Amino acid sequence: MAKTISVGELRQNPTRMLREVKAGATYTVTDHGEPIAEIAARRQPRWIPDDEIDSVLRELGADEAWAREIAAERAAVGVTDPWERLG
Repeated sequence: MAKTISVGELRQNPTRMLREVKAGATYTVTDHGEPIAEIAARRQPRWIPDDEIDSVLRELGADEAWAREIAAERAAVGVTDPWERLG
């Protein structure tokens, strides 16, 4: 759950809030009681090599029911696969 801090409180003591954010807290910044921003720790993206992703996808296998559902939705709204004609 996010903690709340007003713009005035943030202006007076940003260090305390930033220390807590660094430790994992999330803050909602408010201006006259209205939420205006969320402050959370920056998370580094994790690089996953292509061969690992490929391996996981092969283990999962095809989901034919989901493929049929997607095809039905595309047909209902007239969406076509632009790459289909190239293959």
